[in-house]
Amino acid sequence: MDTSDPYVLWDAAYVLGSLPAAQRREYEQHLSGCSACQHQVAALSGMPTLLALSRAENAAAAASASDAPSPVVAPLYAGLAAHLARRRRRFTLAAAAASIILAGTTAAITTGINSGTTPPSSAVSSASSSVPLAFVGTSPRGLTATGTLSSYPWGTQISWHCNYAQGAAYAGDPAGQDYVLVMVSAAGAETTVASWTAGPGSEVTPAAATATPAQSIARLDIRDSSGATLLSAAP
Repeated sequence: MDTSDPYVLWDAAYVLGSLPAAQRREYEQHLSGCSACQHQVAALSGMPTLLALSRAENAAAAASASDAPSPVVAPLYAGLAAHLARRRRRFTLAAAAASIILAGTTAAITTGINSGTTPPSSAVSSASSSVPLAFVGTSPRGLTATGTLSSYPWGTQISWHCNYAQGAAYAGDPAGQDYVLVMVSAAGAETTVASWTAGPGSEVTPAAATATPAQSIARLDIRDSSGATLLSAAP
């Protein structure tokens, strides 16, 4: 873990959607040039879907229980909280080690500081298949994108890379504008799975996860804040 990176602990809040809008835009700008933080976000990208599944399972268990049911515990929430607490402890210890070294002492600190984040074993496995996504559109307005759809036992991970044209070739707000990725199922249902902000000359690499199997996804749309579809990709 890079203790000098001020954004090192922002990944979980970003993936879970709890960053304020201004900080979300700031973090997305940082992500475009930081491979370490991109790795952290990708590693945590399956957590929102797993937490949603846990809530649904707990609600079903509570509804079907009889005779004074006991409280239902969501182990994924507990596991995520413990995971983040461990990361913060590692970060604090690493910062302490750095301060001792800078002070010129000879104290030796030996500890295992992880450079990566691993989701729970129930959420991690190799993708059974990956499909490239070629986004095309009749009115891209200075935006190009490519991506990948990866199938897992728990659902599907969507990764994509967006490039925004410089200056006058970019038809959006010069200060940047908001975009969303909308998943359209084979049955025609639409679900917004991600949102981000970008402007002229920038590159962003968002990621999203869904419990929907890849074969049930008919189309992915990149839309602007007005709802207009700029680019689409069919797996």
